[in-house]
Amino acid sequence: MEPLRIYVGWDSREDIAYQACRQSLKDTASVPIKVIPLKQAQLKRDELYWREKDQLASTEFTFTRFLLPELANFNGWALFIDCDFIALDDVKKLFDQADNKYALMCAQHDYTPKAGTKMDGQQQHNYPRKNWSSMMLVNCGHPSNRLLTKELVNDPKVDGKYLHRFSWLEDEEVGELSHEWNWLVGWYKEPEDGKPKFLHYTEGGPWFEKYKDCDYALDWHRAERKYLSQEVQNLYAKMSQDRNVPKVSETLSYADTTKDPIVALSYALIDPTGKYYGYSKGEAMKIIQNKFAEGKTSKVAAIFNDALNYDKNEDYVFDEYLQSFVYGCGGTLSSFDDEKTTSGPLLMRGVGKATREAVQHCWDTGRQFYYIDTGYFGNAKSKSKGWHRITKNNLQNLGPIIERPTDRLLRWKFKKFRPGKKILICPPSEKVMMLFNQPSPAEWTEQVVKELKTLTDRPIEVRMKPNRTQRISNNSLEDALDDEVHCLVTYNSIAALEALMHGKPAIALGPNCATMVCNTNLNEVESLHIPDKDEMTALMSHLSYAQFSREEMMNGYAWEIVNEGS
Repeated sequence: MEPLRIYVGWDSREDIAYQACRQSLKDTASVPIKVIPLKQAQLKRDELYWREKDQLASTEFTFTRFLLPELANFNGWALFIDCDFIALDDVKKLFDQADNKYALMCAQHDYTPKAGTKMDGQQQHNYPRKNWSSMMLVNCGHPSNRLLTKELVNDPKVDGKYLHRFSWLEDEEVGELSHEWNWLVGWYKEPEDGKPKFLHYTEGGPWFEKYKDCDYALDWHRAERKYLSQEVQNLYAKMSQDRNVPKVSETLSYADTTKDPIVALSYALIDPTGKYYGYSKGEAMKIIQNKFAEGKTSKVAAIFNDALNYDKNEDYVFDEYLQSFVYGCGGTLSSFDDEKTTSGPLLMRGVGKATREAVQHCWDTGRQFYYIDTGYFGNAKSKSKGWHRITKNNLQNLGPIIERPTDRLLRWKFKKFRPGKKILICPPSEKVMMLFNQPSPAEWTEQVVKELKTLTDRPIEVRMKPNRTQRISNNSLEDALDDEVHCLVTYNSIAALEALMHGKPAIALGPNCATMVCNTNLNEVESLHIPDKDEMTALMSHLSYAQFSREEMMNGYAWEIVNEGS
């Protein structure tokens, strides 16, 4: 079977919109498809498009969409959609409706834009059959479409009204498709208008700041994240493969916060006058200067942890995970000394001296901060930490539980409660206790043991935290929990969550991600709460959206999720 041909309008200002659109088409298609971007520059090089820039044209594909019959050699069916589309249903179902008696099929809206300007600031024009041409199923071999030659499309006497109203066709040659395949976001409403199959963010999409909270924004971000994640993975794989071979990467994705200056500089280097790509040396420098100006009031300032990755003998001088998060959110690298007199949010990792000072400062002043540390789960058997938790204004996610899907719980399975005899105490680290103004780990442990002996006759075992090499080899917490454990007692250690995951109750005496489903008082040692499968699934799903890979930090996904609802 030949792949279904899908042409997507492409604009240099909205490449991310095209990429998300393409990703959604691939994710929902049940048959092979070929997605082709209508890039004006390429069409010019192929001598298919030579029309002078029209001042009324709001996108680079305003006229190029009508080249579909030419591009398809006047044969078969092809689909055109604007780049601001997201596919929610199988595009094959759309092609299955193709009827050879029609030259063209589309959703025939009765639509009048609410705003006078488009999402990118361009003037909004009203005309009959508005938005009909934003999704066209074109019968490229239809005799009437023989009129739609490249010469006609490029004729300066042929204006946009003629083309967008399908004036080369008779009315009966234009077939109708359900508006569900061209669901105008903000215009049609569920359920009275049905259910969208193809979303069209015609009044503004989430890739524009002004429309970041529009209807169906999550659907667009879902496709965007998948595209960015795959791009990062591909890039890492290529870097690893070509480590010793000097090559230029053909494809590279950037976080939105850095993309504009990089693209501008890249084009200005090869096109200094801006004749072909629109970025002259002067214009590129303005973009770069503006980006530096934004950095003075950036989203976050990262504070390096003096205990982590700050050895001048290493290949880097700043914490690699702080770098990744900053890259993805448009922040800056800094130090606590430099940020004491500023007011913007801070970013830290671990509980070294610099972090403790910065966190205490934020708590004392009410200043916002973001915190990175080892993930809640998923790292147990790995030599490296693939997952890191990221929290806002706390060291752990303290609730309430947010309802989340289970799609990030790839390996977790619920374990039923298994009774035991002894109490396992997992003392916190000294750095943590210093931060929370608590006794030393030894003093804390002594106090806990003393109180437990007044409450129960159960044997008590103290487990000091081994180093990571030991934990992933022959001295794991899971092994310790299997040894007739009744419950685990800790302060804020993730060991409380690990115990619950292993079918053992826990008592957390400090701020802990597990306190939403576990006990918090030693008096409850003989009347412990045993969370059921629904409780644990809700907690684990919630925490799965509170920990992220390095790639998710770099592409901005972590920033987006951590700030949901802010």
